[in-house]
Amino acid sequence: MKFQYALFDTLLEPVFVVNAEGKVVYCNEPAALICELSVRKISRGLFFKDLLKFNVPIDGLDRLPTVTDPTPYKELNFESPAGQKGKVQVTLQPIQNESAEPNWIIFVRDVTLEERLQQKYRGELEQKEDVIVALQKAQSELEQYSKNLEHMVAERTQQISYMNRQMKALLDSLSQGFFIFDNKGICLEVSSKACETTLEQSPPGKMIWDVLKLQDKQVDGFKKWMTTLFSEMLPFEDLAPLGPETYPHSQNHNISLDYFPLRGGQNQIEGVVVVATDVTSLVEARKQAETEKAHAKLIIHMVQSKNEMGRFIRESQFMMKELREVMAAPHTEWDLESVFRTLHTLKGGSGIFSIHKVAESCHFAETRLTEYKETRDPVKADMLKSQCQAVELQFKVFLKETSEVLGASILSDERMLEVKISDVNSMLDKLVAYPQAKVIVENNFSHLLYEPIRTFFAPYKDVAEKVAEKENKVLRAVEFKNDMIPVVPEIYGPLFATFVHAFRNAVDHGIETPSARYAQQKPEGGKISVKFERQDLPSPILRITLHDDGGGVDAQKIRAKLTAKGMDVTAETDEQVIQHLFDSQFSTKEKITETSGRGVGLDAIKHEALLLGGKVWMETILAAGSTLIVEVPYITKVPGPVSVNAA
Repeated sequence: MKFQYALFDTLLEPVFVVNAEGKVVYCNEPAALICELSVRKISRGLFFKDLLKFNVPIDGLDRLPTVTDPTPYKELNFESPAGQKGKVQVTLQPIQNESAEPNWIIFVRDVTLEERLQQKYRGELEQKEDVIVALQKAQSELEQYSKNLEHMVAERTQQISYMNRQMKALLDSLSQGFFIFDNKGICLEVSSKACETTLEQSPPGKMIWDVLKLQDKQVDGFKKWMTTLFSEMLPFEDLAPLGPETYPHSQNHNISLDYFPLRGGQNQIEGVVVVATDVTSLVEARKQAETEKAHAKLIIHMVQSKNEMGRFIRESQFMMKELREVMAAPHTEWDLESVFRTLHTLKGGSGIFSIHKVAESCHFAETRLTEYKETRDPVKADMLKSQCQAVELQFKVFLKETSEVLGASILSDERMLEVKISDVNSMLDKLVAYPQAKVIVENNFSHLLYEPIRTFFAPYKDVAEKVAEKENKVLRAVEFKNDMIPVVPEIYGPLFATFVHAFRNAVDHGIETPSARYAQQKPEGGKISVKFERQDLPSPILRITLHDDGGGVDAQKIRAKLTAKGMDVTAETDEQVIQHLFDSQFSTKEKITETSGRGVGLDAIKHEALLLGGKVWMETILAAGSTLIVEVPYITKVPGPVSVNAA
């Protein structure tokens, strides 16, 4: 099909285009239907006279070169090769193809249906006098249509003569950006006016990769895709989704890109149609739906994990108080490592309980902190300070919106049972001084100060599963062993809060994708095992061991990254090199995401363990997994007056 005849594809009336020999060089789908043959078969060069048999010859059909003006419509009876009969009106009209060679358009108007309608109307007139007026009106319209038929043919002729202008007017009425590029990547003259808004430019004459604002490193890959597309090494439908899916709009509009083939007479692709659609409203609707889903999860967390939520709120309030005090000092005196740990821990905890606005605000603050650390610019410092204030504001909004659900006890400044924990602890200390009362205290009252360690770690199972879902990984189990060891929340809460990073890392860095695990003959899903141990001799110790059966840590990769940062680790063993994972802001990820890349997670765990007088280290076997080990003193006495509440 020649490109100039594609306009007839939209007509509902049969249209044939023949050459001087009377062979069909083009026909539309209605023409194929009336002949009961395929478009492709007809367009291969069948003679028009062999397609339909008419009761009388068509004027000029046997001497086409002499037909230089449109012929009047002539009503004829016809019969198709399959025996279908009917009545049509036929006219011939000369036209030139793209090579200026003479062709003739044969317009065929099927009037069989019209005759059937007239017969029906006559029958109804005989039965129902009340529809005479309606039938007369219909007849009048039909007569008017017949009178205007020659005028319509003249309009069609004008449309063919000025096809490009008419097509442009049609495209300009579309709200979508529409243009075509050829196998050289050049955008053709046909495009819609909407391109000026969706693509911020007019494509004709430009290179497709310039129109789509592809980066230099993307152009070679795009050209290979384009070559494969036009050669049809694979079906177009399979290759099209591999092209650029979106356009980077300067006003942050969401512009989606779709691709459709434009085929020629031999069914070969002569061009690719690009349709650019502004789907900003759709994306916003999806975001709103996700926000509502997250809010529903938040409500579920508040109902099912009320105690854990209360603990997170109290710890977050304490961390934001410290953050506020840091920000109050001159920016040259800020402890940036402390700020990093605080923001990252707040973000992780907010993610656990689906408090997405707080988590998102923390993520923005981390980005501001990174920008400030690179320049130490006072303006960047003000931006960081403002974003930290925004974190606290979002947290206050969250508390206000959920206060009725959470209840006053959770939002209180003191962990309340029937009495203050500090009073209970003081009373127990006094009782323990009496040998007769010591056993009674240990067996009947000490549990008031403690909570089983599992209450701190149970929510992290959900954290690991969320990360696995986001990273397209499978997590078959998160197991806790000996998780009923009693601990004092006021002592270990800050340390346990940082373990959100350990669970994230175990999935993001450790557990492999299902395909990678299959290649290593591992189960499709990864496994995380957490073991808690209490050792009383020679001194009370609490040991937490977190193991994943993922790919392990590549010491050579860490060594190379440290060397690139200017550190000399040639004298260190692989085991020593691996411990650099606990260095501040060290990460093996190249790209920063909401899950990882800041290099804060393991550093935060180490920081809190050291504050308790403990230690941390990492053990790993490449391709077999990694084990994080944290040892801290096992402390059972609540330190000082307690102002933190327990639900």
